[in-house]
Amino acid sequence: MEQEHLIFLSYSTPDRDEVLAFYEHLDSQGYNVWMDRHKLIGGQNWDLEIKRALQKAAIIVVFLSHNSVDRRGYVQREIKIALEQKEARLIDDIYLIPVLLDDDVAIPEQISQIQGIGANSEDRFSALTNAIEHQLAKLGAQNEKAQIVSNVRWSFSHFEDTMEALPGYDVRYRLIHLSSKEFPRVGEITDIIRGELQQGASECRKVLFNQSPDHHNFGEDRYRRQNSWEADCGAPNIQGRMLSISYSLYWYYAGAAHPNSGFQTFNFSLNPLVRFESLSEMFSNEEEALVLIQRECRKQLLAINFAEEEEGDPVTLDEEWVKSGTAEWEQFSHFLFSENGIEFLFQPYEVAAYVFGPQSASVGYERIAPLLRSEIASLLDVQYLQNGAKPWPFPISKEEKEDGAAANDQDAAKEA
Repeated sequence: MEQEHLIFLSYSTPDRDEVLAFYEHLDSQGYNVWMDRHKLIGGQNWDLEIKRALQKAAIIVVFLSHNSVDRRGYVQREIKIALEQKEARLIDDIYLIPVLLDDDVAIPEQISQIQGIGANSEDRFSALTNAIEHQLAKLGAQNEKAQIVSNVRWSFSHFEDTMEALPGYDVRYRLIHLSSKEFPRVGEITDIIRGELQQGASECRKVLFNQSPDHHNFGEDRYRRQNSWEADCGAPNIQGRMLSISYSLYWYYAGAAHPNSGFQTFNFSLNPLVRFESLSEMFSNEEEALVLIQRECRKQLLAINFAEEEEGDPVTLDEEWVKSGTAEWEQFSHFLFSENGIEFLFQPYEVAAYVFGPQSASVGYERIAPLLRSEIASLLDVQYLQNGAKPWPFPISKEEKEDGAAANDQDAAKEA
């Protein structure tokens, strides 16, 4: 069984014993199954570990019952995260498989179109296994097709380095390996990414020069007395002759109040092989492009609703926080070229409080293409959107030009 494909089991705590039987069946069949009871270790931050596993998962099995559907809880969040991940990934898709623990349970609207499995049927274990095998086969076929169409092949290797100390460190990352007959220099991308990941490992090792036996001891849980850093990626996005890779980063520093997470993106043209680190350099008019991207991203971010855990009233992101977090080009440094447009990833604290987690927004090529440099539009195969396309239909006002600077001034005033 291929261990790359993680199967995540999402369930409500009262259903744990019933779900355990499914876990044991899948585990006995050799699947790489993630269930919090078996994977979470004392001292780990459960919220971060669950989110990390969700992001890595190839398949999410959602166990639905009156316990999970009739009340708000982590299962609802996991479904939301899974659906967001499914929308964000073009090739390395996450698939949801609902399993109904109660025959009369109402399936949440957002996954109502997905065929569920009745947990009380006699062949429930084989039905789940068949569904998983079908999805894994589909995933493999999609990856194979994408590699053939793009003339780029990829595989992955794993790096680990751990040192016990006070504090110690634990470094892990997944490295993508690329090759291509049509684009012979594509292997250099692996070298570039390896260099940056190794830099992250090197930074973690610095903790050995700053030992603190007065603050840490070997009686503590290992996860609380070590610096941890992990980087994980999925399959690349290839649009035209542009390749984008997104890494999810997770880190915890010994003694910190909580762990954190973020992103690092890599964007390259395949021929010639060139890395683009700044999005602004891709536009013929940087000023107009920034205002357009700000408008689109802010509109999407402010339209997001979060369900309040207690009352159930919708909560939206703070408008001033969103504006200050999208004021300059530097705040759009984590970007990807997808099939339909440019996707932007915002780390915790950038556009919202930590509790809301990371956020994302996108700008479609039909909106942004007229402002792209012609060679970039050609690399992305969206030059047809420039031919005869009208310029951006509204002028930049003086207020919008000063909007980012004003937001930064407000932040500075708050800190003062």
